[in-house]
Amino acid sequence: MTPLRNRLQQILILLTLFAFLYSGCTIKKLEEVDKEQSTDDYSTWTKSGNAFDPVEYVDSIWEATFIPAYLEESFEIAPVLSLLMSDQTEARQKYGLTLDSGEKMPVYKVRGNAKVLEYDDSSRNGKLILDLCPYDGQADIALQIGPVIKDTALRDSVSFISFTNVGNQLHFANLADELNNRMKLKVIEPLDLQTIEGKLICFYGAIKVNEDQTLDTLQVTPVKIEVTSGDGGNNGE
Repeated sequence: MTPLRNRLQQILILLTLFAFLYSGCTIKKLEEVDKEQSTDDYSTWTKSGNAFDPVEYVDSIWEATFIPAYLEESFEIAPVLSLLMSDQTEARQKYGLTLDSGEKMPVYKVRGNAKVLEYDDSSRNGKLILDLCPYDGQADIALQIGPVIKDTALRDSVSFISFTNVGNQLHFANLADELNNRMKLKVIEPLDLQTIEGKLICFYGAIKVNEDQTLDTLQVTPVKIEVTSGDGGNNGE
């Protein structure tokens, strides 16, 4: 067998082998694989090339799942605060939620009845100072009402919101901001803050216990406030 003929046979064998392998493979674009593997409508925001829209996302969950989660899963605030004061580990196990993503600090969904002792607008992080039922005239906890809302308590308070919903840290931070903005729009703006002192309210909200935070600085980020005496406001759904 001449060297030329031998070389041609080798090339023919390689071409045959390549054709066989190629016929058994299906080549897919990476974005097609991503879409097939994802079962979450929102986990493909960045994978699809579309920018994450926090307003659209919050629109989709606020009334449908976010507020109902508080109505169904919140605990009376008094026993939560009492256990936090005595045993934070037990409080975390019994009442807290700690997500795998985000800031891994426990968040507590709480509800309660209170009397508004003071509307404190001395800083941009405005607060309602509350006397919890049974009323004794002493300040027990504060509701932060803004316009500056501290921390990411709302975003981290429900199990169905996770980092994989949005795909990167910037979008995850934008989601926390939009939830806080939606709360101010839906919950705080309907209230008449100038006449709310002395009113009785029913509230739902989140307490986030950050690392090294002293318990006397805890505050509730509300998701629903209803004035139950007088005409100081309405509900915040």
